[in-house]
Amino acid sequence: MFRKGNYEQAIAAYTEYLRLNPSDIKTIYNRGRAYQELGKNEKALEDFQRVIKEDPLNVNALLSVSNDYFNRLRDYENAIFYADKVLKANPNAIAFTVKGKSYQKMGKLTEAMAAYNDALSTNDSYADAYLSRGSLFIYLNQYNKACSDFQRAKALDQEVSQYIEKYCK
Repeated sequence: MFRKGNYEQAIAAYTEYLRLNPSDIKTIYNRGRAYQELGKNEKALEDFQRVIKEDPLNVNALLSVSNDYFNRLRDYENAIFYADKVLKANPNAIAFTVKGKSYQKMGKLTEAMAAYNDALSTNDSYADAYLSRGSLFIYLNQYNKACSDFQRAKALDQEVSQYIEKYCK
């Protein structure tokens, strides 16, 4: 039901399953994702926090709280806090990129650049890190570096044509 976009039905099914298996972390997380798809962010957060309470190192729940909840609320300090929890459990490009975006939005550009570089040193095939770092290079008026990152993101199938058109011609 979730994959078909029937989020209300998915929530009902997950809730029913949780009546029989109240501690099933995967189901709690999936219900949180369904709530999130419907824009019911507070309910989503409740489920994600429940997962984290049961499994403090659950990377998916921590990333969801960091990126999908706190970044949307523009609460960048909490987004970084949860990204750091992910990074302690599992250093990965997604968490470093979330951290970089949060720093960038806070105006902490040195920290943002370091986070994007960490993302790419962790996974040099993570297109969103190239796109994000490229946008920071644009802000820093380093167009050649930005265009290089945009081209790399494009090679990794990230849609960046509008950036290349605007900044790299």
